[in-house]
This record gives sequence, structure tokens and C-alpha cells, in this order.
Amino acid sequence: MNKLKTALLILMLLASISASAGYAPDSVQIALKKMYPTAVGIAWSQDKAYYVADFMMNGFDTKVWFNSDAEWVMKQTDWETLDEVPAAVFNAFAASQFSDGVVQNVVWVQFPKWQPIVAIQVGKPNVQIKYQILFTPKGEVLRQQNITYAYNTLGASTFL
Repeated sequence: MNKLKTALLILMLLASISASAGYAPDSVQIALKKMYPTAVGIAWSQDKAYYVADFMMNGFDTKVWFNSDAEWVMKQTDWETLDEVPAAVFNAFAASQFSDGVVQNVVWVQFPKWQPIVAIQVGKPNVQIKYQILFTPKGEVLRQQNITYAYNTLGASTFL
């Protein structure tokens, strides 16, 4: 009988954990709906002290960060390829030491008070090394770094 009670208790605990996963306070959900009233299929997560809404917008995976006061702090649009980047960024990347690499992801990062950033993740051919190059919309390189062993390279710890 004790095994049954223990199993039931564990099951209830697991159910409560999964029910709270993907949670955001009402104020944060309202703030998102004010910014993006047509957003549907929203998946919520947390990145440190920030609430992150993940949804599709205009065919692109979009993530929007809010602080605990329901203030927008960052938005990322996953462009995946160089097709959407400003011409200056495309030209700067093409002229860089990474132009012979394989573009693995391209993300447009926007902030309420700072200039936007284009983050390009590129791998070198025939090696297991990944780099991330951050560009301004004018094509200036803000930072380039080896991210081979990095996790969440575009999360709150990178920008916020």
C-alpha cells in the first residue's frame, strides 16, 4: 500500500511540474498580446529572470523576452539564412574570414533602447567548430567568438 501512495504522490508531483512549465504571469501575457495581438500558438519559457514567448510570426520563429514587470526587453526573429539581412551585413559577412563557412543560423535581435543586431552562426567546413558573429545593421562587426561549446548563445546572458 505504501508503494501505491508513493507512486501516486510522485505522479501528482510530476503533473504539477508539467502544468507549471511554460507559465508566464498574466501581466506578461497581456503585454505580449498588446504588442502582437495576432500571435497564436505561444509557448512560454524562462531564461534566467525573463519570460520568453516563442511563436511564429510572418513565417519566422519569433522569441520575445519580458522582465518580471512585463516590460519588453528583447525580440529575436530567426531568419535562418542570409536572405533577409541588410545588404551591408551581407557584404561584410562575404568579405569576412568566415565567408567560406557554412551558415547555420541567422537571427535578427531587437531591443527597445539599443540598435538591432544581426547574429550569424557559421561552421567551418570539415571541422566541428562554430563561430558567432554579431553585426550592426550597417555591417560593422560588434563581436565574433567561438561558440563550439557554448549553450544558449543568444539568450539573456548574452545581451541582458
